[in-house]
Amino acid sequence: MAGEAAAIAQYLLPGGKRKAGEWAAGSVSGEPGQSLLVRLTGAKAGVWADFASGEKGDLIDLWAACRGCSIAEAIREAKNYLGVRDTMPEREKKTFKRPAKPQCQAAKSGALEWLKGRGLTDETIAAFKIAEQIRNGKTYAVFPYLRDGELVNVKYRNVSEKKDMRQEGGAEPCLYGWHLIDPKARTVAICEGEIDAMTLHQCGIPALSVNAGAGNHQWLENDWERLDQFSEILIFFDSDEAGKNGAQELVRRLGIERCKLVTLPAKDANEYLQQGACGEDFWHAAKEAKHLDPEELRQASDFINKVKSMFYPAQDDTSDPVLRLDKDLDWFEFRLGELSVWTGYNGHGKSLMLSQVLLGLMAQGERVMVFSGEMKPERQLKRTVKQAAGMDRPTLPYIDAIGQWLHDKLWFFNVVGSAGIDRLLAVFLYASKRYGMRHFVIDSLMMTDVPEDGPGSMTAQKEAVRKLCDFARRNGVHVHLVAHPRKGADESKGPGKLDVAGSSKITDGADNVFTVWSARKDENDPDIEPDKADAKLELQKQRNGDVQHYTQWLWFNKSAQQFATSSRRLAVSYVPFTQQNNNTYA
Repeated sequence: MAGEAAAIAQYLLPGGKRKAGEWAAGSVSGEPGQSLLVRLTGAKAGVWADFASGEKGDLIDLWAACRGCSIAEAIREAKNYLGVRDTMPEREKKTFKRPAKPQCQAAKSGALEWLKGRGLTDETIAAFKIAEQIRNGKTYAVFPYLRDGELVNVKYRNVSEKKDMRQEGGAEPCLYGWHLIDPKARTVAICEGEIDAMTLHQCGIPALSVNAGAGNHQWLENDWERLDQFSEILIFFDSDEAGKNGAQELVRRLGIERCKLVTLPAKDANEYLQQGACGEDFWHAAKEAKHLDPEELRQASDFINKVKSMFYPAQDDTSDPVLRLDKDLDWFEFRLGELSVWTGYNGHGKSLMLSQVLLGLMAQGERVMVFSGEMKPERQLKRTVKQAAGMDRPTLPYIDAIGQWLHDKLWFFNVVGSAGIDRLLAVFLYASKRYGMRHFVIDSLMMTDVPEDGPGSMTAQKEAVRKLCDFARRNGVHVHLVAHPRKGADESKGPGKLDVAGSSKITDGADNVFTVWSARKDENDPDIEPDKADAKLELQKQRNGDVQHYTQWLWFNKSAQQFATSSRRLAVSYVPFTQQNNNTYA
């Protein structure tokens, strides 16, 4: 940090002088003198103060002050100056529909009375430009989502019925309240509702609100860069279970180092205001905010509800995605925080099987990222398209529909050849935080920089598996690792857990081990038995599940490149399609 502080101070304030661990200059505007000091060494390296003007801050604040730009612009310029590049290349931006100006009027009568009844002042209501709409005899408060001088979204809330609310169709999910955030602010609050954001603003705390509740983080991808400017983010989510879970997910993705959880003696910020709290009370709560405790530090009582659900699962309990081929195989669930190893002899279909399993995960709402150093993404995707369609040659419109379906579900690590395991995990981490991906595939370990044999190879393989397990558990994701077995003299039966090549720590460290075996039938053999299984998927190990070993016999549909659980070999269409209505998928 000391080196960067000195370099940036000299770059921004070229007329200054170095002295005793500090850089002295006249002012941020470059005037001669020594009233501005930048600390260059020690724990406070980068901290500066202009004793003449009273301005102070860190290096980003100094950059913004010297260049007269926003914090976000200062961060981008500083990164370019230091040669810092984002871990993952920016993908093509999604396009959203900008809403037309809604048919409404200034808030009065019903909407105004409702807002004032929540403790909000005329000044706050005007600052957020709240309007009123009468529709079908009902009164709605209109919340405009304004950002960079543009109307991005609009939310309508029935003042009499909480559940009667809607947003503009096709609008961009984003945070509410951006138009009132100072471009040079370094601290912001994020809360669960528009009324809470208005409450905190009224009490002097710059605040933004999510647009669709604590559990929906679609806005994060769109507002990711804008949140870069904040070195401190105060999470004011509701105190109910959904709010707590949503806050923890948000902290994980935005960064534990800059997020703090605020605890209020009420359900939410507005309820606290209505109980008589003032700005000083909110600032005290913000001052007492705590960083999220390390995941490792947990009380036993934190887990008792999950234990109860294991004994007596409720219908509305959230569950992990199951292993799905042509149907759900509920003897196995893909739990988060685990590593699954997939193995099988060359040519027996382990990668093909895993590809179909990933389609089943995507069909259950999961997002997936795949690294295969042996195949270009387009070759992998051709196979995936066949499997998704359930046919050998889907039409061009159908391929487009499958591409649309896959758009937010499947990503590739676009490297053909060997990739470093640390680089893979760095990109995986970025993808997990920014895009919410939860399944990551490495096909295979031999396509990374982990040595297969030779001096130190066993230790390197053990360390690689440790890194993969640690990554999965720390980030609440599932890692799939393809590992080759030792060459056997007889491939008439599948390999076992102990047949994986390399270090025994590969399967020892894994939470789950699958083997894939194919009978490799000769289609021209007149004695072939069509009802006899073509392949089998065998669960060899499951550390945390009830089923420790399971064999699933399978039949193969060659044209669809799919495995089926029935001898009828019926293909499944993961993306049902109709060419009516301008080539849309069902």
